[in-house]
Formats: sequence, structure tokens, C-alpha cells
Amino acid sequence: MELETLTSAPFTARIGAHVTVEAAEAELALEVIGVKENPLAAGPNAQRTPFNVTLRGPDSPSLADGCYHLRTDGPDGWRLESCYLNRIIPPANSDGTGAFYQVIFG
Repeated sequence: MELETLTSAPFTARIGAHVTVEAAEAELALEVIGVKENPLAAGPNAQRTPFNVTLRGPDSPSLADGCYHLRTDGPDGWRLESCYLNRIIPPANSDGTGAFYQVIFG
């Protein structure tokens, strides 16, 4: 998958499932809990609709804000390199348990 042409579809299809975050020290499975498109953020020459993905993982270990590789396994698996992931406050519609993250694809 190429970041330049990536759409929200692969993440929307995985809501309730996990993606693996590849960190230098370990790998961590995070649940995809939401995907939101933001068409108003698209520039005049945009190749895609900007979107963000909300992920939930365990309280510990947690990830620092930074660039990570994301992947899914299996026959329809994929891998994205250098995605900036940052920790966020729990979304209003969540039960608040775990650590929450977002990845923005502008």
C-alpha cells in the first residue's frame, strides 16, 4: 500500500479488528475503533479524502508519539511505513479503558 493513494477503506474494513504496530523494541496489537473522513481538509490537488484512524491498546506497554510501521497479517495483509501515531484522550463514545491513539492521513 502506498501512503499517497491510501483511502480509509482498509481501516474501515478492520473496525473491531487489530493492526500491528511495529516499534523498535517490540510489536503491539491495537484495535481499530474508529475511522473518520474529513473531506473539508482536502487540498485542491488532493488524490484522496483525508481521514483519521482511532486505535485502542493496553495501558501498558504504551507507545510514545512517533513514526511506526503498521501492518495486518493474513492473505489480505498489508504494511504501511512511517505512519505518525500519537496518544489521545479517550473518545467520548468509549468506555475509557486502555490507551488511545490516532493516525492522521492528510
